[in-house]
Amino acid sequence: MYMAKHSMSKFKKSTNKIGRYLREISVVVIGVAITLSASYWITSRSEKRDMTLYLNAIKLELEANIKRIDKEAAYLEDWENYAIYLRSHDKKSLHPDSIRMGGPGTGLGTVKNIIFQTSAFEMFKISGAMRLIDDKELLQSLWEAYLYLEIIRGYVNEYYTLKKAQGIKETQLELEGKVFPIPLYDFFISYTNFGALEGCKSLSKKLKETVLKLEKVS
Repeated sequence: MYMAKHSMSKFKKSTNKIGRYLREISVVVIGVAITLSASYWITSRSEKRDMTLYLNAIKLELEANIKRIDKEAAYLEDWENYAIYLRSHDKKSLHPDSIRMGGPGTGLGTVKNIIFQTSAFEMFKISGAMRLIDDKELLQSLWEAYLYLEIIRGYVNEYYTLKKAQGIKETQLELEGKVFPIPLYDFFISYTNFGALEGCKSLSKKLKETVLKLEKVS
């Protein structure tokens, strides 16, 4: 009888120890789970906040680029209208006032290198926040917008490089005593703007569409 009671007592003690151990483990597990959940919640909120900040920065950057490209398009359109005027008349019928107004003789050899803002998008790419965007159409629009920026920048800069070269040539000939009363006549008769004007207009439209998409998610 004594041995039976003793065994029963030891069994109860063991059971109590196991119970306390399981309760302690449960408390630890629950604590870890709560900590991890809180950490995930904080991290998730932080990531979403960061993504919002990045997208707002990109939106402002694209809006600045739109102003830049629209200004450039207006300038290119003036030169294109001048080219159309030259090509639609023979030299004898060209009016001196139209030549002065439509084809500015100053700055023929001016160097222009069009640069667009891209730093916000570059920071967004290296931040890792891009993976948080569920809207794949928006993501594709962002990539396309900045890709088009580089392509059109190349077109515009090529146009100015060629026009500058012609302007320098005319200036050198004028220094030699040869007068050219029609600025860049040969250049505009032979060439158009190499798609720079059309490219600027298409780019502006693309950037504006992307900005509208960004406004919907902000």
